[in-house]
Amino acid sequence: MTKAVLLPLGFSFTARHRVAGANPSAAGMAVNQAVVRQAYTIELRQKLEDAKSAAARGDLPGAANLYEDAKALVDQIGSGIDAETAQTISGFVATRLELARRAQHDGNLLEANTQVARALKVDPHNAAALDFKQKMTRSCGHEGPDARHRRAGADSAGGQ
Repeated sequence: MTKAVLLPLGFSFTARHRVAGANPSAAGMAVNQAVVRQAYTIELRQKLEDAKSAAARGDLPGAANLYEDAKALVDQIGSGIDAETAQTISGFVATRLELARRAQHDGNLLEANTQVARALKVDPHNAAALDFKQKMTRSCGHEGPDARHRRAGADSAGGQ
């Protein structure tokens, strides 16, 4: 009779222990998530420093890649990093706009358009990027660089 009574009590204890054990697992998951977010935040801050250094050295393509990485981290982290988010967007747009200016100066309007479009995708209301795009469109005769590039390619193909 003692075995019959102890067995259900033991089962009851084991079942309660497993249910109680689920709470530390949920808490453990929350702690893990917080640790991952903290690690991403540290990585984000390092990417921002590296991007600023690359830009200061004149390595704009390298800086642009680092700002791309930083933007991906901002998206993964989410909220709670307002200063880092603002730095990421600001640096991202400034770097892309400088690459667009250089491409335009070199006569590569397609690349200039690509760079300014990337900047506007991250910050659609950025006044400097919108102004650059508007001026570039006006200088291309209202067609935009894509249409002008296609037309130039068709002209050279038709002349052969």
